[in-house]
Amino acid sequence: MRFLEESVKNGEFPAAQYAVFRGSTLQTASFGTFSSASSDRIDDNTQFDLASLTKALFTAPLFYRMIRDKIVNIEDDCGILLGYPKAGISLYELLAHRSGLVNWLPFYETCGLDLTQKERKKAVTETIFASERHEKSYCYSDLNYILLGFIAERRLDAPFDTVFEKFKAEESLCGAITFYPKHRTPSTAFSALRGLNPTQEVEDENCFYLGGATGHAGLFGSAREVAGYLSELIAKPWFTEVGEALDFPGFDRPEGENSIYGRHAKPGFLAHLGFTGTAFLVDRSRKTVAALLTNSTYPTPERPQRREKLRIIRQTFFESVF
Repeated sequence: MRFLEESVKNGEFPAAQYAVFRGSTLQTASFGTFSSASSDRIDDNTQFDLASLTKALFTAPLFYRMIRDKIVNIEDDCGILLGYPKAGISLYELLAHRSGLVNWLPFYETCGLDLTQKERKKAVTETIFASERHEKSYCYSDLNYILLGFIAERRLDAPFDTVFEKFKAEESLCGAITFYPKHRTPSTAFSALRGLNPTQEVEDENCFYLGGATGHAGLFGSAREVAGYLSELIAKPWFTEVGEALDFPGFDRPEGENSIYGRHAKPGFLAHLGFTGTAFLVDRSRKTVAALLTNSTYPTPERPQRREKLRIIRQTFFESVF
């Protein structure tokens, strides 16, 4: 993976880390420093802000299990699940990004800072239900998974981070992945809300506004932890049974020669991307899991050609594995 080391040296991002599980065989490596202003090198235990990988690592699988256990039903209306009038959006439509909701709203700017966490969640929920909607075709949206996080908290009567810890323990999944890292993490994009480049705090401003543990973002982990967690998850019969019945909503299904997941990715693979520069790809048939983590949004995601360069790096990485 010399190209990753070269990408760090060329300033594409300060830090990169990868892990590949093939059955029980692990390959992992780390490159770079916590930020371009730091000389402290990361290692294989360094945890990154996983961003939207949270959706696929935890939120979607949690709801697969809740569906199996009949705690919720895929046809349930999300408004009713949250104690509001019927919203006309089913649980499945949230999971599969087919709700018609817009992809993002700046709740940290519009809902008010002088509110308790309970009041913030109420304000965000009401803002989402009152927001503009598109036709119900596929449209990736953070709003879908923010609502799913709120639904899980209400139905399971616990904060989202507590639900995650219980889920990991009950399913014997990698325990190190967390919403609240205990050690320094690679710095991410400058936060106007906080006046700093976050380290050991989530980059996503809406997630930070809502306490750092939400359905759409907030998890931290190393590449080794992510790959190990996914290897354990795909071995769970309930995950496969419910996932296949619903066509794995919440996961990307790569296809096409120019897929961001590389030319060798197939629609049967499971995948997801994170805005901070994270990604994973899973071939269940060969029990192969690859995770690539970077902090490419540091110091700002608005750098020229950042997205295109990151796309090429992701493609190169996944093609080298699969």
